[in-house]
Amino acid sequence: MAPTTEDQNYHNLTIGHCNIQGGLINLGKTTQLTELINNHNLDIFSLNELNLNDTIHTSTLNIPSSFNLLRIDRPNSSRGGCGMMINKKLSYTELQFSHDIPNIEALWVKLKGSNLNICSFYRSNKYCTVENFIDYMHICMRQLSGKKVVWIGDVNIDQNNINSSQYKKLDMTLKSYNLVQTVQGITRMAKVGNKFTQTTIDVVFTNCYSEFVNCSVLDEKIGDHQAIKCEISYKVPKAPKKKKVPTATLR
Repeated sequence: MAPTTEDQNYHNLTIGHCNIQGGLINLGKTTQLTELINNHNLDIFSLNELNLNDTIHTSTLNIPSSFNLLRIDRPNSSRGGCGMMINKKLSYTELQFSHDIPNIEALWVKLKGSNLNICSFYRSNKYCTVENFIDYMHICMRQLSGKKVVWIGDVNIDQNNINSSQYKKLDMTLKSYNLVQTVQGITRMAKVGNKFTQTTIDVVFTNCYSEFVNCSVLDEKIGDHQAIKCEISYKVPKAPKKKKVPTATLR
């Protein structure tokens, strides 16, 4: 049976993520983001290191008109922060978890009509300790007991270095809530001194992995981080694609 028009307007929920290392005020960087959204039919795009502050209004940023941007800026700084671009066709509510843990950068949404709760987070080694981040995970997971959860972001703990104390602390926490880390592959290549490092620090933690269609590291990267994507078996309306303006028509 041929798919109906209605079927063609819906697809599996697709969530992307990338540490973009700033540049949302620049046309070149936002063009990269728009192309990535279009190429992979993203419904939600988690962003780290927006490097914005309260002097820059969201309305001045060049993001696709079919998306909302939620953001949390690092106080008294033009570094760090995280955001979430969300297809305007998705119905969602923002979640807040009361806590007094310092230096947490995280945003939560719950998709209406589902039991799915999604967190975009950024943990910087120089800003948020592993212990503080794990304490925050405990608070959130206890309040979300019995619900489906997806954490997506840059945790700055290499998932290949299983002997590190940071990895062991995080892994123990994940196991206590039946969370699994689903990203397989290198997400950041960088030069540290005279050495090149390859790490998996951009991650997806979830307790509903059985509903994942796939999770992958994409060929595209912004800065020195590869983008990642996960597809979940939950039907949502597709976001309209932003059409490119032919260069010849620009005056």
